[in-house]
Amino acid sequence: MKSIFNNNNRITLGSFLAYFVMSAVISPLGVVSGPIAAYFDIPVTTATAAFTYLTTGVLIGTTVAVFIFDFLRLKQIIVGGAVLICLSIYSIYAIDSFAAFTLALGVIGACCGIELSAGAVVIATVYNERLRASMLLLTDSFYSMAGVVSTSLAGVLLARQFHWSSAYLLAFVVTLGIAVIALVSRYPATGKHITKKQEPNDARHWPIGVHFIGLAMLVYLVGFVSIYSWVPNYAQDVLGAGVEESSVIVSRMFLGMFIGQLVMFFLVLRFPLRTLIVIYSIMATLLTVTLWTVASAMQLQLAMLGLGLVTGGLFKTVLSYGTTLVRYPSPKMVSYLIFHAGFGTAVTPFVSAYIVERRDMAAALQFATFCYVLTLILILGARWLQIRKTGPVAEEAG
Repeated sequence: MKSIFNNNNRITLGSFLAYFVMSAVISPLGVVSGPIAAYFDIPVTTATAAFTYLTTGVLIGTTVAVFIFDFLRLKQIIVGGAVLICLSIYSIYAIDSFAAFTLALGVIGACCGIELSAGAVVIATVYNERLRASMLLLTDSFYSMAGVVSTSLAGVLLARQFHWSSAYLLAFVVTLGIAVIALVSRYPATGKHITKKQEPNDARHWPIGVHFIGLAMLVYLVGFVSIYSWVPNYAQDVLGAGVEESSVIVSRMFLGMFIGQLVMFFLVLRFPLRTLIVIYSIMATLLTVTLWTVASAMQLQLAMLGLGLVTGGLFKTVLSYGTTLVRYPSPKMVSYLIFHAGFGTAVTPFVSAYIVERRDMAAALQFATFCYVLTLILILGARWLQIRKTGPVAEEAG
């Protein structure tokens, strides 16, 4: 029993919970944007666009994380980030100001971006290459788990007339847990003496396919975030669903993702990664069409569950594929790919809100389908370039 709570397991759990917190903050976006708009007497599009501060903060945080580990210890970074997240969540409730809310979102996003990077550093340092990919898939499982719990809890609390900031209570509690874990644990050392030897000389020239995969990750996340940002409001305004029912619809997608990630965990051990990515991308693209063609909230709930099942694990497997396009994937290249993901997440609230303002909520979901189509094209393009360079046998074996 003692070994279950050993140091490595504790800091691994803390890394998983960092992804849980990020999802617990961003996933209720579609559920809470309506109450925020009503509370501050602003358009719902303005309330949704405010979350650009959160996603931009994440992008800033992941950028800062490239340098911060050279100067501060992991424990200091994790505890300090957790404290700032908790203080910012409390300020959302304590300070009755939309401007203060957007500022708090920015701080939360930046700290979450750093915490996510810290979690990745821990996993990459503690686990060998064979287990590292499995651990990354488990981070996605925690992200999806938080999406299920946070959106459901937010819907229940808001339906019972709790203050809209109660949607972030779960994130507050789990962040406190991360701080406690960090305080009682030891973390691997980081610093300039590590980064000097991370990038071999022959890893600095990337094939064009790497850029294709980066763009694929960007547009995939634009489509993905657009879906859970606007499906709740679409369900209420177009399909006549209630607040609590619309939150359940979103939670079904994250439930499907959680199950899908577990399935993908076993599939990647038995089947070629590239083939799985293409098949799952095609199925996901087709399922996004059902989101804006269904006729009832129940049908939308089933469509979201199905979409979750086929998108579970897709993001991390696409990232993994990108790292196979070079013989020695450097940390800089992995950071480059993750930057595309952060940028896509950052611009989505603004872009999707603009589409809704110019058209309607159905157009935002149709835009998500376009993003998934483009993702598939970019993945196929990267695969074609790799086959052209190495041949089909080498490409599939890589």
